[in-house]
Amino acid sequence: MPISRRSLLELLSSSTFFLTVSPMVGLAAELVEESVPLEFPQGVASGDPQPNGVMLWTRAVPLSGERSTVYLQLQVSADSSFSKVLLQELVHTDTASDYTLRTYIDGLSPDTYYYYRFVGANNTVSRIGRTRTAPPPDQPHRVNLGFASCQSFEQAYYGSWARMVADDRAAAEEDRIQFVMHLGDFIYERCWKRRQDGSPQSRMVPPFPDGVDTPKNRIAVSLADYRHLYKTYLSDPHLQEARARWPFICTWDDHEFSNNNFQSYSTYGGETVLDAQRKLSGNQAWFEYIPAVLDELKGQPAHNFRPPSPDPDEAEQNEAALESLRIYRTLAWGKHLDIVLTDNRSYRSPPSMPPGLADQLGLPSDPVELVAIIDAGSAYQGGKPPAVLPYGDGTVPNPARDRKPGSMLGLEQRAWFLSTMETSAAPWKLWGNALPLLPMRLDISTLPFTDYQDSVFNLDSWAGFPYEVDVLMTHLGKQDITGVVSLSGDHHMHGAGTIRRSTTAADAPPVAVDFTIAGISSSPIFDDIVAVAKKDQSGLTDFVYKETESGLEPVWHMSMLNGVFAALTYSKTGLQSVSDWLGPNAANPGLQYVDTMANGYGLATFDAQELRVQMITMEDCRRDFTLAPAIKYVASFRLPRWHAADTPQLEGPTFTGGAPFPFEAPEV
Repeated sequence: MPISRRSLLELLSSSTFFLTVSPMVGLAAELVEESVPLEFPQGVASGDPQPNGVMLWTRAVPLSGERSTVYLQLQVSADSSFSKVLLQELVHTDTASDYTLRTYIDGLSPDTYYYYRFVGANNTVSRIGRTRTAPPPDQPHRVNLGFASCQSFEQAYYGSWARMVADDRAAAEEDRIQFVMHLGDFIYERCWKRRQDGSPQSRMVPPFPDGVDTPKNRIAVSLADYRHLYKTYLSDPHLQEARARWPFICTWDDHEFSNNNFQSYSTYGGETVLDAQRKLSGNQAWFEYIPAVLDELKGQPAHNFRPPSPDPDEAEQNEAALESLRIYRTLAWGKHLDIVLTDNRSYRSPPSMPPGLADQLGLPSDPVELVAIIDAGSAYQGGKPPAVLPYGDGTVPNPARDRKPGSMLGLEQRAWFLSTMETSAAPWKLWGNALPLLPMRLDISTLPFTDYQDSVFNLDSWAGFPYEVDVLMTHLGKQDITGVVSLSGDHHMHGAGTIRRSTTAADAPPVAVDFTIAGISSSPIFDDIVAVAKKDQSGLTDFVYKETESGLEPVWHMSMLNGVFAALTYSKTGLQSVSDWLGPNAANPGLQYVDTMANGYGLATFDAQELRVQMITMEDCRRDFTLAPAIKYVASFRLPRWHAADTPQLEGPTFTGGAPFPFEAPEV
């Protein structure tokens, strides 16, 4: 509803406020006497478009000297020339929010482009931003979106953003991106001094205001440090251009706070440490620099940053830090698409596997069954967990026998997620899901003359929480909930496949689909896998890579898709046909595509009958550029809409511009 200037100024105290406007009414406001010339070094942005509103953002810094309060004008127009200004309103920000400004504009028309800018004294003006509102809920609107994750500032340049912008400008209007989903790791709280292979980074984050320096990296520890990271990342012109061109819909992963964290605990070096103040600082900086609609979502759990009172009790500190900001929420884009964003870090259980347990049991890796036993805890096998673990000499007690099952979402968020999925009437339910659901297992049980069991590749992802994956997927199946598509990130790789109703039953039908996207700029995971194979476990090399005259072939892809024995056979013989014959990897049912050497992004188009996805792999992003770098190849997928009693039938990949190993065309 319309609000008076007095009530507006009262709301300004939190740097978050509301303006309700009529598109037919022009408003005017003059800058106050205290206004000063400004600069806008981090550009402008918009987020979480609604049918009648959107969150607008900038950072307005005085050109000379620090001032406690900064006054400026917000202008919203129907065109980029601002010949028709729909809204001109006095706003302000201050040092308490690091001069960032979040402004929710309500009363807009659905499915409409708007242009906005911010103006300081002496006609100092921000760049022009463009945003658009969502279609009304009953409009059968085709949806075009981009999706991205993992954008280390140091490990590469933002050629992916530059390419996305350039191609969108050249596209026909009906094919242009309407919004971008960012799936986490917008910043990295750790700044590595060199790459895994010892080579230098592409560029460096300037020294932290506070920070901790270690032999291998530098770590953000304070609010000033996290703000420093956002300011540095957003100084990049290509990321600025993307945020000015499209509204973003964001969730976070771990690096917005601490690598491989759970709740308010950091886990550097395998040591679990309560870092409640750091979690608070990470939350506050995210809230200040990422425009998201939270308090404005009535009837949803999401809420703005609320600084808690200090508490000496550890459990209370942890809870207060977590509750300072809630970002899980649902949005809609017309009739065809509901968007469900989860927080996969703040409410998750501690890591299920005690450090060193596999070694203690004499195992070469973390077996699938051992992870299931430990993760399910007291609920294993219908509430009948083993007293001792069935490994080694059979005398090691089960450390999880009396523990509750693990959870990535936490019970409250999980109940909200399932209820949201169940009540959605949209044919497509898009899950913004920071971490991959795709099974990434090594079927080492197929190796001859061994008694190995299939193993889990990465316990930090959903693979480390098989109990909850089964709860979620079983619910989708039992309730005939269709159209569930997960877009995920984190793993610095492209991947695609169907997700089955059970993580253990070989004949379980698929009930959902996951597309996990490579990093915009973060080093591909293949680099890390090779480093481990070379330095720590030389026996892994044959199913990780093969040295050729043109470089390293990622045999790891073959291990994931066709199986370890097939990959070893290829490494020894070079015969891909034999490897194909020995596959597929039965431990990874539904997995259809893997490219762990990629940087890039994704494009998705939803309509009433199908989803089409393109996973774009860029040429080398480690070098600076003038023109947007080229695309190396594109993997395309088609997913027809499915109905109750049917299963998702994912088609692809098909390729343009070449293909990664082992999908490339064989030599003639």
